Amino acid sequence: HDEPAIKLEIFKDVFGKAAAICYLTESERRFVQGQFPDRPLLEEVVGVGVDIPPSQLHNRLAETPTTDSPPGQESDAGPASGDEPTEDAAPGTPPSAAARGMAFRRRYRLHGTVVLYGGRIDPGKGCEELIEYFSSYVKARGEGTLALMGVKFMSMPEEPFIRFAGLLTDSERVQALEAATVVVCPSPYESLSLLALEALAVGTPLLVNARSAVLVEHCVRSNGGLWYADRDEFVECLKLLVGDGHLRTALGLSGRDYVRRNYRWDVVLGKYERILGRIRMAR
Repeated sequence: HDEPAIKLEIFKDVFGKAAAICYLTESERRFVQGQFPDRPLLEEVVGVGVDIPPSQLHNRLAETPTTDSPPGQESDAGPASGDEPTEDAAPGTPPSAAARGMAFRRRYRLHGTVVLYGGRIDPGKGCEELIEYFSSYVKARGEGTLALMGVKFMSMPEEPFIRFAGLLTDSERVQALEAATVVVCPSPYESLSLLALEALAVGTPLLVNARSAVLVEHCVRSNGGLWYADRDEFVECLKLLVGDGHLRTALGLSGRDYVRRNYRWDVVLGKYERILGRIRMAR
């Protein structure tokens, strides 16, 4: 992405002498094409493989609230067998979806709306701005808790609406992503964002920083999230996502399909095999 290091002369040779270039996203390809005119003829957007959690292999279409019911209410048929309504999830969340992340919610005593961030907790990753914006959301009578998982590289205010989850195991991370009402990606600089893809893989919608072309691309191509350019847009977008369970479900389903089409391991490895085959043929 566009940071000072990419302007170093050495990168002209790196990109100019390669046999092929594999990009993580279309936004990354456009950036490199604009920055380095001398490149190999063989280029392709490949991405990276994303593990699909076993808990997400089933079809969640059945979790979508019926169109006959107002947002936040279930149909007269009641919850699916084995699913009990819960007050722990955000309003409008179907019972099956609410139960997905219950272990994480109970471990950290989280109720209602959970806005989740994961990764390095650092001003450079947009976390300082995220906390400021979320504080404005709460002051505007927004409901919910901001949960941050990862390693802290900055101090965090002690507020009742902020929860620090620390470093999590892989399984705990999946539970956290499933528990979240919305996953927020506040970094203005991203070349891919595994956090965004992992959230979409479990059907959790995104709210991302509009200054990152890559993050906006994920939202547009997946139809799996919204993006904000300033504090006011953050507050209004978050209110919209929190208040509309139908919207969250639709975005989540679209996001899951996007990851399966583009970031399954077999899809990504197949692209690498084709590129390596073309390089061998050229030699």
